[in-house]
Amino acid sequence: MHASVAKGPQTSILVACVLMVGGTAAFAQSTPAPTNLESASSEGSRYSVLSDALWAMGSDAVPEPVETARAAVAAQPNSAEAHLRLGLAISLETPRAVELVRREYEEALRLEPANPRAYALMGEFYSHEGDAEGVERTYQAWLALTPNDPKARVSHAVALARLERLPEADAELERSLALGPTPAAYMVKAMRGGSPDDVLANVDKALAAGGDAARIYHWRARTRWQWGQTDLALADVAKGLEYAPNSFRLRQLRGEINGGAGRYGLAIAEFDALVALQPGRPDLLNDRCWTRAKAGVELLKAKADCDAVVAGDPDRPEGLDSRGLVKLRLGDLAGAIADYDAALAQDPEMATSLFGRGVAKSWKGDKAGAEIDLDKARAVDPEVEKQFANFGVAP
Repeated sequence: MHASVAKGPQTSILVACVLMVGGTAAFAQSTPAPTNLESASSEGSRYSVLSDALWAMGSDAVPEPVETARAAVAAQPNSAEAHLRLGLAISLETPRAVELVRREYEEALRLEPANPRAYALMGEFYSHEGDAEGVERTYQAWLALTPNDPKARVSHAVALARLERLPEADAELERSLALGPTPAAYMVKAMRGGSPDDVLANVDKALAAGGDAARIYHWRARTRWQWGQTDLALADVAKGLEYAPNSFRLRQLRGEINGGAGRYGLAIAEFDALVALQPGRPDLLNDRCWTRAKAGVELLKAKADCDAVVAGDPDRPEGLDSRGLVKLRLGDLAGAIADYDAALAQDPEMATSLFGRGVAKSWKGDKAGAEIDLDKARAVDPEVEKQFANFGVAP
Protein backbone atom coordinates (compact mmCIF):
# COMPACT_ATOMS: atom_id res chain seq x y z
CA MET A 1 0.00 0.00 0.00
CA HIS A 2 1.16 3.49 -0.81
CA ALA A 3 1.85 6.62 1.20
CA SER A 4 0.12 9.82 0.35
CA VAL A 5 1.54 12.86 2.06
CA ALA A 6 0.22 14.32 2.57
CA LYS A 7 -0.55 12.94 4.11
CA GLY A 8 1.70 16.77 3.49
CA PRO A 9 4.47 20.68 1.00
CA GLN A 10 6.40 27.92 -0.58
CA THR A 11 4.84 31.02 -1.59
CA SER A 12 1.68 31.29 0.51
CA ILE A 13 0.86 29.72 3.82
CA LEU A 14 -2.77 29.28 2.89
CA VAL A 15 -1.90 27.56 -0.32
CA ALA A 16 0.21 25.27 1.81
CA CYS A 17 -2.74 24.63 4.08
CA VAL A 18 -5.39 23.86 1.49
CA LEU A 19 -4.25 23.17 -2.02
CA MET A 20 -2.98 19.65 -1.61
CA VAL A 21 -5.22 16.73 -0.68
CA GLY A 22 -3.72 13.35 -0.10
CA GLY A 23 -0.43 13.93 1.30
CA THR A 24 2.25 12.25 2.26
CA ALA A 25 3.21 11.45 5.82
CA ALA A 26 0.01 9.49 6.26
CA PHE A 27 -0.10 6.30 4.26
CA ALA A 28 -2.91 5.29 1.94
CA GLN A 29 -3.35 2.89 -0.93
CA SER A 30 -2.20 4.15 -4.32
CA THR A 31 -5.53 5.68 -5.18
CA PRO A 32 -6.50 9.22 -6.09
CA ALA A 33 -7.20 11.72 -3.33
CA PRO A 34 -10.71 12.98 -2.68
CA THR A 35 -11.78 16.39 -3.92
CA ASN A 36 -14.20 17.78 -1.39
CA LEU A 37 -13.83 20.03 1.63
CA GLU A 38 -14.92 17.33 4.06
CA SER A 39 -12.17 15.06 2.77
CA ALA A 40 -9.67 17.85 3.33
CA SER A 41 -10.34 17.35 7.03
CA SER A 42 -8.80 13.88 6.97
CA GLU A 43 -6.50 12.85 4.13
CA GLY A 44 -5.54 16.42 3.32
CA SER A 45 -4.35 17.41 6.76
CA ARG A 46 -1.07 15.50 6.79
CA TYR A 47 -0.34 16.41 3.21
CA SER A 48 -0.56 20.07 4.17
CA VAL A 49 2.33 19.46 6.54
CA LEU A 50 4.46 18.31 3.62
CA SER A 51 3.32 21.35 1.63
CA ASP A 52 4.39 23.65 4.43
CA ALA A 53 7.66 21.83 4.90
CA LEU A 54 8.65 22.36 1.30
CA TRP A 55 7.47 25.97 1.35
CA ALA A 56 9.43 26.68 4.51
CA MET A 57 12.51 25.38 2.72
CA GLY A 58 11.84 27.65 -0.23
CA SER A 59 11.92 24.55 -2.38
CA ASP A 60 9.55 21.97 -3.79
CA ALA A 61 12.29 19.55 -4.73
CA VAL A 62 13.10 17.36 -1.71
CA PRO A 63 11.67 17.43 1.83
CA GLU A 64 14.14 18.59 4.46
CA PRO A 65 15.71 15.89 6.67
CA VAL A 66 15.38 16.34 10.43
CA GLU A 67 19.13 16.54 10.92
CA THR A 68 19.41 19.40 8.44
CA ALA A 69 16.66 21.27 10.30
CA ARG A 70 18.33 20.55 13.66
CA ALA A 71 21.55 22.02 12.32
CA ALA A 72 19.65 25.17 11.33
CA VAL A 73 18.33 25.52 14.90
CA ALA A 74 21.80 24.94 16.32
CA ALA A 75 23.20 27.63 14.06
CA GLN A 76 20.35 30.10 14.74
CA PRO A 77 18.66 29.17 18.02
CA ASN A 78 16.75 32.47 18.12
CA SER A 79 15.33 32.09 14.63
CA ALA A 80 11.59 31.43 14.53
CA GLU A 81 11.97 30.19 10.96
CA ALA A 82 14.54 27.59 12.02
CA HIS A 83 12.24 26.22 14.71
CA LEU A 84 9.36 26.04 12.23
CA ARG A 85 11.55 24.10 9.82
CA LEU A 86 12.49 21.64 12.57
CA GLY A 87 8.87 21.16 13.62
CA LEU A 88 7.89 20.49 10.03
CA ALA A 89 10.72 18.05 9.46
CA ILE A 90 9.79 16.12 12.61
CA SER A 91 6.17 16.04 11.43
CA LEU A 92 7.26 14.34 8.22
CA GLU A 93 9.71 11.81 9.59
CA THR A 94 8.03 10.96 12.91
CA PRO A 95 4.46 12.28 12.75
CA ARG A 96 3.58 10.72 16.10
CA ALA A 97 6.17 12.83 17.93
CA VAL A 98 3.50 15.42 18.57
CA GLU A 99 5.05 16.96 21.68
CA LEU A 100 8.32 17.60 19.85
CA VAL A 101 6.44 19.28 17.01
CA ARG A 102 4.37 21.37 19.40
CA ARG A 103 7.49 22.48 21.28
CA GLU A 104 9.16 23.77 18.12
CA TYR A 105 6.06 25.66 16.96
CA GLU A 106 5.53 27.19 20.40
CA GLU A 107 9.16 28.30 20.47
CA ALA A 108 8.73 29.92 17.05
CA LEU A 109 5.70 31.84 18.33
CA ARG A 110 7.57 32.89 21.47
CA LEU A 111 10.40 34.25 19.35
CA GLU A 112 8.13 35.90 16.79
CA PRO A 113 4.59 36.39 18.18
CA ALA A 114 3.28 37.99 14.96
CA ASN A 115 4.54 35.32 12.55
CA PRO A 116 1.51 34.23 10.47
CA ARG A 117 3.15 31.02 9.29
CA ALA A 118 3.67 29.95 12.89
CA TYR A 119 -0.03 30.47 13.61
CA ALA A 120 -1.02 28.56 10.48
CA LEU A 121 1.23 25.63 11.31
CA MET A 122 0.08 25.58 14.91
CA GLY A 123 -3.52 25.64 13.73
CA GLU A 124 -2.82 22.75 11.36
CA PHE A 125 -1.19 20.87 14.21
CA TYR A 126 -4.14 21.31 16.56
CA SER A 127 -6.70 20.49 13.89
CA HIS A 128 -4.88 17.30 12.99
CA GLU A 129 -4.83 16.34 16.68
CA GLY A 130 -8.56 17.04 16.92
CA ASP A 131 -7.96 19.75 19.53
CA ALA A 132 -10.84 22.16 18.91
CA GLU A 133 -9.83 24.40 21.81
CA GLY A 134 -6.29 24.68 20.47
CA VAL A 135 -7.61 25.50 16.99
CA GLU A 136 -9.81 28.30 18.29
CA ARG A 137 -7.10 29.71 20.55
CA THR A 138 -4.60 29.76 17.71
CA TYR A 139 -6.83 31.25 15.04
CA GLN A 140 -8.40 33.82 17.33
CA ALA A 141 -4.89 35.04 18.15
CA TRP A 142 -3.98 35.17 14.45
CA LEU A 143 -7.22 36.92 13.48
CA ALA A 144 -6.73 39.44 16.28
CA LEU A 145 -3.51 40.43 14.55
CA THR A 146 -4.97 40.48 11.00
CA PRO A 147 -8.77 40.45 11.17
CA ASN A 148 -9.18 41.40 7.52
CA ASP A 149 -6.70 38.95 6.05
CA PRO A 150 -8.65 36.63 3.70
CA LYS A 151 -5.85 34.08 3.85
CA ALA A 152 -6.18 33.72 7.60
CA ARG A 153 -9.90 33.10 7.12
CA VAL A 154 -9.27 30.39 4.53
CA SER A 155 -6.78 28.70 6.83
CA HIS A 156 -9.32 28.80 9.64
CA ALA A 157 -11.96 27.33 7.32
CA VAL A 158 -9.75 24.35 6.50
CA ALA A 159 -8.93 23.76 10.17
CA LEU A 160 -12.65 23.80 10.99
CA ALA A 161 -13.29 21.33 8.17
CA ARG A 162 -10.72 18.98 9.64
CA LEU A 163 -12.68 19.12 12.87
CA GLU A 164 -15.80 18.19 10.83
CA ARG A 165 -17.42 21.54 11.62
CA LEU A 166 -18.45 22.03 8.03
CA PRO A 167 -21.15 24.73 8.36
CA GLU A 168 -18.69 26.91 10.30
CA ALA A 169 -15.99 26.15 7.74
CA ASP A 170 -18.28 27.21 4.90
CA ALA A 171 -19.20 30.44 6.71
CA GLU A 172 -15.54 31.26 7.29
CA LEU A 173 -14.79 30.60 3.64
CA GLU A 174 -17.52 33.03 2.60
CA ARG A 175 -16.04 35.66 4.95
CA SER A 176 -12.69 35.12 3.28
CA LEU A 177 -14.17 35.60 -0.20
CA ALA A 178 -15.96 38.76 0.94
CA LEU A 179 -12.64 40.20 2.08
CA GLY A 180 -10.97 39.37 -1.22
CA PRO A 181 -10.80 36.37 -3.54
CA THR A 182 -7.56 34.42 -3.27
CA PRO A 183 -6.17 31.39 -5.11
CA ALA A 184 -6.50 29.38 -1.90
CA ALA A 185 -10.20 30.25 -1.57
CA TYR A 186 -10.90 29.16 -5.13
CA MET A 187 -9.09 25.90 -4.48
CA VAL A 188 -11.16 25.26 -1.38
CA LYS A 189 -14.26 25.86 -3.50
CA ALA A 190 -12.90 23.31 -5.97
CA MET A 191 -12.40 20.85 -3.11
CA ARG A 192 -16.02 21.30 -2.13
CA GLY A 193 -16.90 19.45 -5.30
CA GLY A 194 -19.85 19.98 -7.59
CA SER A 195 -19.91 19.08 -11.24
CA PRO A 196 -16.58 18.45 -12.96
CA ASP A 197 -17.09 21.68 -14.91
CA ASP A 198 -17.56 23.65 -11.68
CA VAL A 199 -14.50 22.07 -10.09
CA LEU A 200 -12.32 22.82 -13.11
CA ALA A 201 -13.69 26.37 -13.37
CA ASN A 202 -12.60 27.10 -9.80
CA VAL A 203 -9.17 25.62 -10.52
CA ASP A 204 -8.88 27.93 -13.54
CA LYS A 205 -9.82 30.89 -11.32
CA ALA A 206 -7.11 29.92 -8.86
CA LEU A 207 -4.55 29.87 -11.67
CA ALA A 208 -5.79 33.22 -13.01
CA ALA A 209 -5.58 34.71 -9.51
CA GLY A 210 -1.87 33.95 -9.41
CA GLY A 211 -1.86 30.68 -7.48
CA ASP A 212 1.18 28.42 -7.39
CA ALA A 213 0.83 26.79 -10.80
CA ALA A 214 2.86 23.65 -10.03
CA ARG A 215 0.84 22.96 -6.91
CA ILE A 216 -2.49 23.63 -8.60
CA TYR A 217 -1.66 21.34 -11.52
CA HIS A 218 -0.68 18.71 -8.97
CA TRP A 219 -4.09 18.95 -7.34
CA ARG A 220 -5.90 18.87 -10.67
CA ALA A 221 -3.85 15.84 -11.71
CA ARG A 222 -4.91 13.97 -8.56
CA THR A 223 -8.51 14.97 -9.16
CA ARG A 224 -8.49 13.81 -12.75
CA TRP A 225 -6.88 10.57 -11.63
CA GLN A 226 -9.79 10.11 -9.24
CA TRP A 227 -12.16 10.68 -12.14
CA GLY A 228 -10.40 7.92 -14.08
CA GLN A 229 -8.81 10.36 -16.55
CA THR A 230 -5.32 8.85 -16.41
CA ASP A 231 -3.92 10.52 -19.53
CA LEU A 232 -5.28 13.94 -18.58
CA ALA A 233 -3.87 13.48 -15.07
CA LEU A 234 -0.42 12.71 -16.48
CA ALA A 235 -0.72 15.73 -18.78
CA ASP A 236 -1.36 17.91 -15.72
CA VAL A 237 1.67 16.43 -13.99
CA ALA A 238 3.75 17.28 -17.05
CA LYS A 239 2.35 20.81 -17.04
CA GLY A 240 3.21 21.20 -13.36
CA LEU A 241 6.75 20.01 -14.01
CA GLU A 242 7.16 22.82 -16.54
CA TYR A 243 6.81 25.22 -13.61
CA ALA A 244 8.74 23.11 -11.09
CA PRO A 245 11.02 20.70 -12.98
CA ASN A 246 12.46 19.19 -9.81
CA SER A 247 9.20 18.87 -7.90
CA PHE A 248 9.48 15.85 -5.65
CA ARG A 249 5.76 15.41 -5.13
CA LEU A 250 4.86 15.80 -8.81
CA ARG A 251 7.32 13.06 -9.67
CA GLN A 252 5.95 10.88 -6.86
CA LEU A 253 2.43 11.43 -8.15
CA ARG A 254 3.55 10.48 -11.65
CA GLY A 255 4.90 7.22 -10.24
CA GLU A 256 1.65 6.56 -8.40
CA ILE A 257 -0.49 7.23 -11.48
CA ASN A 258 1.68 5.02 -13.68
CA GLY A 259 1.61 2.28 -11.03
CA GLY A 260 -2.16 2.54 -10.79
CA ALA A 261 -2.42 2.23 -14.57
CA GLY A 262 -0.31 -0.94 -14.61
CA ARG A 263 2.76 0.82 -16.05
CA TYR A 264 4.88 -0.77 -13.39
CA GLY A 265 8.28 -0.32 -15.03
CA LEU A 266 7.78 3.43 -15.31
CA ALA A 267 6.51 3.65 -11.75
CA ILE A 268 9.37 1.63 -10.26
CA ALA A 269 11.94 3.69 -12.17
CA GLU A 270 10.36 6.88 -10.80
CA PHE A 271 10.41 5.59 -7.23
CA ASP A 272 14.00 4.35 -7.62
CA ALA A 273 15.08 7.86 -8.56
CA LEU A 274 13.18 9.44 -5.68
CA VAL A 275 14.47 6.93 -3.13
CA ALA A 276 17.98 7.79 -4.29
CA LEU A 277 17.23 11.39 -3.35
CA GLN A 278 15.57 10.47 -0.03
CA PRO A 279 16.91 7.08 1.15
CA GLY A 280 14.78 5.46 3.79
CA ARG A 281 11.75 7.70 3.39
CA PRO A 282 8.89 5.37 4.37
CA ASP A 283 6.20 6.58 1.98
CA LEU A 284 8.52 6.09 -1.00
CA LEU A 285 9.71 2.69 0.19
CA ASN A 286 6.11 1.66 0.62
CA ASP A 287 5.22 3.00 -2.85
CA ARG A 288 8.01 0.96 -4.37
CA CYS A 289 7.21 -2.16 -2.34
CA TRP A 290 3.51 -1.98 -3.27
CA THR A 291 4.27 -1.42 -6.96
CA ARG A 292 6.69 -4.34 -7.16
CA ALA A 293 4.19 -6.51 -5.29
CA LYS A 294 1.42 -5.63 -7.74
CA ALA A 295 3.74 -6.30 -10.67
CA GLY A 296 5.01 -9.54 -9.13
CA VAL A 297 8.63 -8.55 -9.81
CA GLU A 298 11.76 -8.24 -7.66
CA LEU A 299 9.79 -9.57 -4.71
CA LEU A 300 12.76 -9.92 -2.38
CA LYS A 301 13.63 -6.28 -3.01
CA ALA A 302 10.01 -5.40 -2.39
CA LYS A 303 10.08 -7.29 0.90
CA ALA A 304 13.24 -5.43 1.96
CA ASP A 305 11.49 -2.11 1.35
CA CYS A 306 8.42 -3.20 3.31
CA ASP A 307 10.55 -4.63 6.10
CA ALA A 308 12.15 -1.19 6.49
CA VAL A 309 8.75 0.50 6.59
CA VAL A 310 7.38 -1.90 9.20
CA ALA A 311 10.56 -1.71 11.29
CA GLY A 312 10.25 2.06 11.36
CA ASP A 313 6.63 1.96 12.55
CA PRO A 314 5.25 -1.52 13.34
CA ASP A 315 1.81 -0.10 14.13
CA ARG A 316 1.19 1.38 10.70
CA PRO A 317 -1.10 -0.90 8.70
CA GLU A 318 -0.05 0.14 5.21
CA GLY A 319 3.44 -1.33 5.26
CA LEU A 320 2.00 -4.55 6.69
CA ASP A 321 -0.63 -4.59 3.95
CA SER A 322 1.98 -4.17 1.23
CA ARG A 323 4.20 -6.84 2.74
CA GLY A 324 1.22 -9.15 2.96
CA LEU A 325 0.87 -9.01 -0.82
CA VAL A 326 4.61 -9.61 -1.26
CA LYS A 327 4.44 -12.71 0.94
CA LEU A 328 1.32 -13.89 -0.87
CA ARG A 329 3.21 -13.62 -4.17
CA LEU A 330 6.16 -15.50 -2.63
CA GLY A 331 3.88 -18.31 -1.50
CA ASP A 332 4.39 -17.59 2.20
CA LEU A 333 0.69 -17.89 2.99
CA ALA A 334 1.09 -18.09 6.77
CA GLY A 335 3.32 -15.01 6.69
CA ALA A 336 0.87 -13.15 4.47
CA ILE A 337 -2.02 -13.95 6.81
CA ALA A 338 0.04 -12.82 9.81
CA ASP A 339 0.79 -9.47 8.15
CA TYR A 340 -2.83 -9.00 7.11
CA ASP A 341 -3.94 -9.88 10.65
CA ALA A 342 -1.61 -7.21 12.04
CA ALA A 343 -2.79 -4.63 9.50
CA LEU A 344 -6.45 -5.35 10.23
CA ALA A 345 -5.83 -5.09 13.95
CA GLN A 346 -4.92 -1.46 13.25
CA ASP A 347 -7.56 -0.82 10.57
CA PRO A 348 -10.37 -3.42 10.47
CA GLU A 349 -11.87 -1.79 7.35
CA MET A 350 -8.76 -2.00 5.13
CA ALA A 351 -10.22 -3.60 2.01
CA THR A 352 -6.90 -4.65 0.49
CA SER A 353 -5.90 -6.52 3.65
CA LEU A 354 -9.31 -8.16 3.94
CA PHE A 355 -9.22 -9.29 0.33
CA GLY A 356 -5.57 -10.34 0.47
CA ARG A 357 -6.19 -12.38 3.60
CA GLY A 358 -9.20 -13.95 1.94
CA VAL A 359 -7.04 -14.94 -1.03
CA ALA A 360 -4.37 -16.40 1.27
CA LYS A 361 -6.97 -18.41 3.17
CA SER A 362 -8.47 -19.64 -0.08
CA TRP A 363 -5.09 -20.77 -1.36
CA LYS A 364 -4.53 -22.60 1.93
CA GLY A 365 -7.84 -24.42 1.51
CA ASP A 366 -9.83 -22.51 4.14
CA LYS A 367 -12.73 -21.69 1.80
CA ALA A 368 -15.18 -20.78 4.55
CA GLY A 369 -12.78 -18.37 6.23
CA ALA A 370 -11.83 -16.96 2.85
CA GLU A 371 -15.42 -16.12 1.90
CA ILE A 372 -15.96 -14.19 5.14
CA ASP A 373 -12.96 -11.95 4.40
CA LEU A 374 -13.68 -11.64 0.70
CA ASP A 375 -17.32 -10.68 1.26
CA LYS A 376 -16.37 -8.05 3.83
CA ALA A 377 -13.70 -6.64 1.50
CA ARG A 378 -16.23 -6.36 -1.33
CA ALA A 379 -18.68 -4.62 1.00
CA VAL A 380 -16.02 -2.08 2.04
CA ASP A 381 -14.75 -1.50 -1.50
CA PRO A 382 -16.74 -2.92 -4.44
CA GLU A 383 -13.73 -2.37 -6.71
CA VAL A 384 -11.20 -4.33 -4.65
CA GLU A 385 -11.69 -7.64 -6.47
CA LYS A 386 -11.15 -5.94 -9.82
CA GLN A 387 -8.07 -4.22 -8.41
CA PHE A 388 -6.52 -7.55 -7.42
CA ALA A 389 -7.56 -9.15 -10.72
CA ASN A 390 -5.75 -6.37 -12.58
CA PHE A 391 -2.48 -7.47 -11.10
CA GLY A 392 -3.24 -11.16 -11.50
CA VAL A 393 -4.31 -12.21 -8.02
CA ALA A 394 -7.58 -14.06 -7.47
CA PRO A 395 -8.99 -16.41 -4.78
